[in-house]
Amino acid sequence: MTGTDELIQRCRCGDQEAARELFDAYVDRLLPLARRRISHSLASRVDAEDVLQSVFLAFFARIKDDRFQIADEDGLFRLLASMTTHKVLKQVHRHKASKRDPAHELAQGEPANDQLLHLLAAGPTPDVAVAFLDQLEHFLSQFPQIDRRVLELRLQGYSTDEIALQLNTYDRKVRRVLERIRDVAEDEGWPGK
Repeated sequence: MTGTDELIQRCRCGDQEAARELFDAYVDRLLPLARRRISHSLASRVDAEDVLQSVFLAFFARIKDDRFQIADEDGLFRLLASMTTHKVLKQVHRHKASKRDPAHELAQGEPANDQLLHLLAAGPTPDVAVAFLDQLEHFLSQFPQIDRRVLELRLQGYSTDEIALQLNTYDRKVRRVLERIRDVAEDEGWPGK
């Protein structure tokens, strides 16, 4: 029995140390593969490390059920590379769906800020403002308090790093909360991004 066979057998038996060894042995080879398939415009939405965690979770679940026949170390790498490619492409496809496509996002920078300031200067009527605030309150009531706090800070102009620091959490978690709120908003027909 080779070292790879033994490692796989230990993983099948639920050995966490074997799972960690296998992960450590392949993650550095798979990470560049995942990153190459994620475009620059999607890099803020699709994290290669998250994709790899998903790949390994699926791999370990299926290996316990004895769903894979792995001949050797090369076969194991090809399997993990194939799973990684599939998961990345699935995420890319998900984020390029018309309602999430980064090509449809508003531009950042000075011209976009000038346009936004011009629109804000016009201002809504009091009736429109009250109706909007009622809708916003109803929308926010769907989320846990922490999600509402993240959105409030974001609307106040804080960056995701600053929000994470204030809420004693991680930037990636803040980005996920904002993405979840954006998805719900789009599903409910709220304008903008």
